[in-house]
Amino acid sequence: MNTDSQPATGRQQRWAEAALSCVAERKPVAGHGGHSEQTCREYRSLCMKMPTLIKQSGLVQALAFMRSRSDSSSSMSRTFCANLAQVYAGKAKGSTSEAGAKDDDIGLVLLRKAQAADLASYLVMTRDLIEISVWFRRFAQSELPAPPSSSGDL
Repeated sequence: MNTDSQPATGRQQRWAEAALSCVAERKPVAGHGGHSEQTCREYRSLCMKMPTLIKQSGLVQALAFMRSRSDSSSSMSRTFCANLAQVYAGKAKGSTSEAGAKDDDIGLVLLRKAQAADLASYLVMTRDLIEISVWFRRFAQSELPAPPSSSGDL
């Protein structure tokens, strides 16, 4: 039994809290320089698609695809990959990786780690990142606005 004032947290709870933090940062805030509705919808769309993308294509292919989708005008795909990597690595928002890399680079570090992993490690990473991306999907459904023409996401 834990007698400390704070209960012990498992990795699922840590992942859930971190994913909620990332998703909540994308909420539209009117008049406060917050994210636009379009940016929120784009981030929500990425959150909704990622678990299925990993399951269908594999972890490396899904991460590489998400990173390749971003262009100079919209870096939301890279931001989402960086958020996944931060949650997976257990890093706080805005922190840097070991070598002082920017947030964008942590997604690339995750991709490289997945590419270099042996089979057992790759399978564990895949399972963990599916679970993390499911947390992102759950919170995106509840926290971010749905597209106007959407009748509901599954």
